[in-house]
Parts: sequence; C-alpha cells; structure tokens
Amino acid sequence: MTGAPGRHVPWPQPLALGMVAGVAAAGGLAPRVMAAAGMAALLAGALLLARRRWRWPSTLTGGWAAWAAFLAPVLLAAGVGALRLAAFEARPDPLVGRYGTQATWRGYSDGDTLHARAPVRARLALVAPSGGWPGGRAPIGELEVTGVVEAAPGKRNPGGFDLAAHLRRRGVAGQLFVREHALGAAAFPLKQRLQRGVQAGMAPDTAALTAAMTLGLRDDLGELRGSFAASGLAHLLALSGLHVGVLLLAAERLMRPLGRWRTPALLLATAGFVALVGPSPSIVRAATMAAAALASRAFGAGRVQPWTALALACLIGLLSAPQMLFDLSFQLSYLAVVGLLLFLPPWLDRLGLAGSGEVAPAQPIGVAADPEAALLTAPGRAVAAARARLRGRLAGARRRLAAGALARAALRVTLTGVAVSTAAQLPSLSLVAGTFGTVPLLAPLVNVVAVPTAGLLVPLGFLAGLVGLAAPPLARLLNLAVEPLARLLVWLSEAGARLPSVAWGEVGWLGHACWAAFVVALAAWAYAPRRLKHTAAAALTAGGVAWAVPAPLAPPDVWYLDVGQGDAALVRLRGGEAILVDGGGSPFSDFDVGERVVLPALRALGVTRLALVVATHPDADHVEGLLPVLQELPVGLLVTGPPTPGVALDAELRRVAEARGVPVHVARRAERLSLRGGEVRLDVLNPPADASGASVNEASVAFVLRYRGVARALFLGDLGVATEPELAVPPVDVLMVGHHGSRHSTGDALLRAARPGTAVISVGRNGYGHPAAEVLERLEAAGARVLTTQRHGAVRVGLAGAAPVSWLVRTGKEGAHP
Repeated sequence: MTGAPGRHVPWPQPLALGMVAGVAAAGGLAPRVMAAAGMAALLAGALLLARRRWRWPSTLTGGWAAWAAFLAPVLLAAGVGALRLAAFEARPDPLVGRYGTQATWRGYSDGDTLHARAPVRARLALVAPSGGWPGGRAPIGELEVTGVVEAAPGKRNPGGFDLAAHLRRRGVAGQLFVREHALGAAAFPLKQRLQRGVQAGMAPDTAALTAAMTLGLRDDLGELRGSFAASGLAHLLALSGLHVGVLLLAAERLMRPLGRWRTPALLLATAGFVALVGPSPSIVRAATMAAAALASRAFGAGRVQPWTALALACLIGLLSAPQMLFDLSFQLSYLAVVGLLLFLPPWLDRLGLAGSGEVAPAQPIGVAADPEAALLTAPGRAVAAARARLRGRLAGARRRLAAGALARAALRVTLTGVAVSTAAQLPSLSLVAGTFGTVPLLAPLVNVVAVPTAGLLVPLGFLAGLVGLAAPPLARLLNLAVEPLARLLVWLSEAGARLPSVAWGEVGWLGHACWAAFVVALAAWAYAPRRLKHTAAAALTAGGVAWAVPAPLAPPDVWYLDVGQGDAALVRLRGGEAILVDGGGSPFSDFDVGERVVLPALRALGVTRLALVVATHPDADHVEGLLPVLQELPVGLLVTGPPTPGVALDAELRRVAEARGVPVHVARRAERLSLRGGEVRLDVLNPPADASGASVNEASVAFVLRYRGVARALFLGDLGVATEPELAVPPVDVLMVGHHGSRHSTGDALLRAARPGTAVISVGRNGYGHPAAEVLERLEAAGARVLTTQRHGAVRVGLAGAAPVSWLVRTGKEGAHP
C-alpha cells in the first residue's frame, strides 16, 4: 500500500475517486449532490497537487496505455459505487400500508430506535408519548409499544433539517409516535454502564458534554449544541479522528508491556470502540485510517501514506454505506482531513514550524562555555567577587533564555494550532456556512485552546467510565479532574459564540463548486507561491461567477414558513430589509420552533436584520418563536396588538423587546406603516382603536401588504368571522387563511372582498380539525388555489407577481409530510 514514492499510484486512491464519482453520479445531478461532487473535485485536485511530493509515474503522461491503466480502476469503482447506491435506493419500504394507523409493535429498544420484530421487521425512531418518558429517556430493552407510525419529515423550510433522509441513510424506516408502552426485560448495555462512570458527580451540562465527547451520547446537550456550533467547536461533539487518536495513543502507552501483542490488541480495541459508539462516518474513517497504520506497521510495510489511508477509509466507507456520501457528517469529516493533508505541510514549512525538534537557543555572545574555569586560579577576594558577579550574570542570562524559549514555544504552539484549525476548516467552509448560517471568524484561535483541552478530557473521561464499571466512587474521584476540563470547554464555547462571525445564507450547488475551485487554487499557491497571478485569477473567476449568477430565490418575496400548527411568515425586501409576521410555537412541547426552525430559515434566506416584527396576538403558536428571534437578531420595531393583561407570553415578549432596546408599537385600524420610502406599506385593518371588549383572537393584528402600491397579501392572524365584515379588505393576490383554517374564520364576505388567487393555510398535526372542510369548500368556490404548509412545506410567493412555489415541489418532495 505504501511502496516506494514515485514508482506507482497506491491503488486505494483511484478506487476511492471512482467510488465518490460513481455514487455522486448515481444520486443525480441535483443540487443536493453538488457538495459531494465538490468534495470529489477537491480530492482530485489534492492528488494532482501532490504530484510534486509523490512524483507520480511519468507513464501517466506517457501514452494511452498508461492512462488506461490508471482510469480502469477509476471506472470500475465508479460502476460499483453506482450499483451499490442503486441497491440501497431500491430497498422496499417495510412500512407500506401501515402509515397513519395505530398498531402494537414489539422489539428491542436501544433508547433511540425500536428494532421491531413484529408486526414487521423495521427500525423505527421512537417519539416520546405526551408527558414524556418515565425518567426522561426511552427505556432500553425488550419493549412493546402501541402507537402510530408516520413518515419522518423532510426538509420543509430553507435552512431546515431533512430528518427523513437522515434516518433513511441510517436504516430507520419512519417515526413511531408512542401512546402506550410496556417494558419487558430491561437491559443495561455497556455504553449505558460506561455513561454512569463518565458522568459520576458532574453537573448536568458538563456531564452531557463529557458523555457526548467520550461515548457519542448527544441527546442531553441542549443549548450546548448552539454555542459549540456558533463558536466553531461543533467538531468536538462528533466522535472523529481526534477522539479515536487520543484514545489509541493512551491505549498504546498502557499496552506497552504486551510487546509484540500490542498491535493486535490495539486493532481489537479500535474495532471494539467502533462497536461501542456506532459506525458513524467520522468514526469509520478514523478507525480505518488508524487500523491501516497499525496493520502496516505490524506487517513490516513501513509507515502508511496519509493520503492512501484516507482513500482506503473512503473506499471502505462507501462500499459499506454508499448513501453516506450525501451525509453532512461524512462530508465534513473527509474534507477536514483533506484540508489537513493539503495545506498543513506547506504552511508549516513557510512558518518554519516543520519538524518535531526544538533548536537549542544560541549561547549569548561573550559568555564562555565554562566561564568559571578561567577564574579557578585567580587569588583572594577578587576571585570570589568575580565569581559572584559572573554567577549573577549567568543566572540573569539563563532567566532571559528560559523566558525567550517559553515565548517561542508558546508562539510555536499558537501558530501550529491556528494553522491546523484553519487547514481543517477551509475545504468545508461553504458547507458550514450554508448549513449553520454563520461562519465564526475567530474559530481557529478558540480551537488552539479547545483542542488540547479535549485531548485531555477524552481519555480521562473514558477512563472514568471504565473505572465506574467496577468502582463508582473512584469514577467520581477521577471526575474531579475531568469536570474542570469540561467546564473550560463550556466556557470557551459560550465565549466563542459571542465573538465576531459572518452571517450566511443557504449555499447552492454553484456556491459549493466555486468554493471548491477557490480552495484548489489556494492549495496550488501554497505549493507554488510564485504563481500568485494564476491563483488570484482562479480565485477571482470563481468569486465572479458566484457573484454574477443571480440567486434562484431572490427577494422581494413572501415566505410562509412551515412551523407546524402555528403561523410564521417572512417578507423579504431588496436591500436586506425584511418583515417577520409571527414566529410559530409549540405550546405542548419543549421543541423551540424559533431556535430550530425560524432562525435557521432566516439565516438561510440571508436575513440578518428585521425592519419590522409583527406579533398578531399573544397565542403561543404565533409568538413563542419570536422570543429567540428578538434575542438573536437586530429588530427595528415590534408591532403588536393591545397589551393583554394576565397573558405571560405577551408580558415576556414586551420584556425581551425592552431588554434588547426594540421599540414597541401598538397597531391601530386605518394606520399605515411604510418602508423604503413607501415602496412597501402595511395597511392595518385590525384591531380597532378600542379593542377592550374583544377576545385575544378578535384583537389580532390584521393588515394588507402593499408592494409599489399593489395589494399583494392579506394577513389575518386568528381573526374570526365575527370581525371580518368590519375590515376594509381590498382584492389581494394571496390570502393567509385566518386561524389555520378554522371553521370560525374566512367567511364568504371576506372571500368576496379579497378574491385571492392563492390561499395559504399554515397548519400542522392537530386535534382541532384544521383546516375545516367547509373552509376548503369556500376557498374552492372562490376560485383560490389552496396550499397548506402541512402538505407543501414552506410556500414562496414573489411580490413582483410570480406564481407561488411550494418548497417541497421545488425540492421534488411534494407530499412527503409528517
């Protein structure tokens, strides 16, 4: 596998390139696979750039036969990869005919999924019953569950998470909404027993962090997920090469007494760790690379080349699970290693940091190698005085030398840490920006402290888990050293999240392709710094193409976001201004709609500031999601209805606005709110000046959105038919149906006045019967095209008169609703 440099191309490399290309091609040329194609381009570019280091055989440029010998394994692997993905996609759905029906399921629960044996064999993601699980988590062991199976939701909003694809790639067929359950034989698997030792005596947040970093148990992280992502430390939460490498290094030192049996023991330990934490893409990559290095050493083949080990890991990973090429964790893991191998050698060489040994500081001029020897024969007090003076000078020189060496060592460590972190993050920057909506600018500096801290925490935390198997009190004692390390990481994540960052929108296939081209050009410059003009030309071309091609979803437009049973609509205007109308909420759940749905959608759509936020009325399914929006984004003005005494959410919304310095305006009927010099106008239709006798719903803020003088959209909140006749409603293009399609809203009089071409109903799973059949009949009779967020996901309507577009239609997944 290693061979002599320059004599051959190691076989895993062309096979891995072919496998990536074949799987990506079999997945279709849709935007969802362009990140994978970009990764393949980066790998190819990296290998070509490495020619000067490996001296690829001259026969590659020597004739068609040589090229055929190289391309044959590429094409063979591409065909195998395409067939493997086709076989995965062709697997039958075991839940056909069972969606939406209640049944009793029996099987083994691992705490997250049910490995069902009856009524059919399938893996199902467990969704907690109302009131939650006893003890806060799903039981582990033999389980009998009565519930309803549903298809998992896909990506239903810009910036949203495709849960259906995530579960499918991991072999999970759907979600099981539990209503009743009975535990048979309880089980206490090794991972859970280790977890007790890992978390013994620790505070909840540090315990959750340590369990995530040592065992991959991330369910209890809570708000730490957000702070680690915002600070650029999210990679520490995913088990990867850092964790495997640190644990193997610690294990190797412990196993030195085993002699020649040490390598086989390390291989077994590597396989055992994969079996313990699960074969995630990053773990498979790290374990394969480690096993390749160990096996190469055991068989006397010398040191395995890093590129070869990476290609072998990619080949094995895609052979076993080709669908993982489209998984973010796979892409981030491999691109991070590509960045390290591609950029780190030339950067460290340029910085003078290559090599492992420290150079001894030069001796100060004028100080002899043995200065006291010259004075040994000097007589009397003069000798003693001279010796004393010389000792003082030597002591001062040594202190200065020690301080200089310490400063140089600190600078060396800092520069190396920054170089490592930057190299690892560069290739995947477009993925990070498009997925998380932000790029932390100072993440490399934060990682300088965080990565070594994690390198200490991981082995100590795992050791605490092992000790806890036999002696829990000793694990608690060991965690006295682990908890300060975890506390430091928590503090770093929180402090790093407050550092400057660049907000980013969703990145399409063109953005990923242009970024890949830029990274390859930057790498070319790193290896050949004299070619700055060529690098600059390539970078400017890539950036120019990305800038010149218009965005497919450019403002001005209105987005009716899918927030389940609730309302949230975003009006985007040119120049970066936007209006948010309500923010959804989850009254009977701890799911934070604002943090998990609305904010990611705003970031994906490029919204960094809101000129107006309209809270139509203080029901939880309308304004609960506005709280994190007000806390995270700059807001020019909060528009509300009249204050509602005794409603906690109304008081909290106003308190947060005051704390953030956001002025609050109480809307009144017949007033007008203008933006951009009157280009955009909100004509307020409700509430009246005196709404003291009205219910919360009937006091909803209702308004007409006018763009360049034309009435485009009507928003009603939860207004009912009792108040609708009072409104001066003009004809509009789009109606946001009141009260989620309740039979007490959207009357005939309103429809005759509005005459909407399109009606959008924001609705989710509910027990209220929304949308009501009579409302749908009235809308059909009025000639309106009806779109529901439950069926169509987010709906986009262009303010310049473009036809409405369903998000799920645009992504080819219409009808894939929960």
